[in-house]
Amino acid sequence: MEQTARTKANYVQRPPRWAVKVDTSVIDGCGRELQTTIWNLSDGGFMAECEEKLPIGSQVAIEIPGRGPVRAEVRWALGWRFGAMILSGAGGERDR
Repeated sequence: MEQTARTKANYVQRPPRWAVKVDTSVIDGCGRELQTTIWNLSDGGFMAECEEKLPIGSQVAIEIPGRGPVRAEVRWALGWRFGAMILSGAGGERDR
């Protein structure tokens, strides 16, 4: 199997992440409030652990300290941990 080297031509720089431990909750697509802990944050997303497994592609609402309520899309999930991309503030359009 061929490995791809991380070169300037194919390496995508990730935004910086900040380690945190914030107990909060998410509102899932069914309107359920689920207890959640955010473990890291970046300008564009976060990694968290939730009391229920969230499907990839699902949208959630979450209160992020210093930013307020946002909508986010689950981009990956591994057990009860998931990574999400922030889509917006309370309004619904992706932040730019």
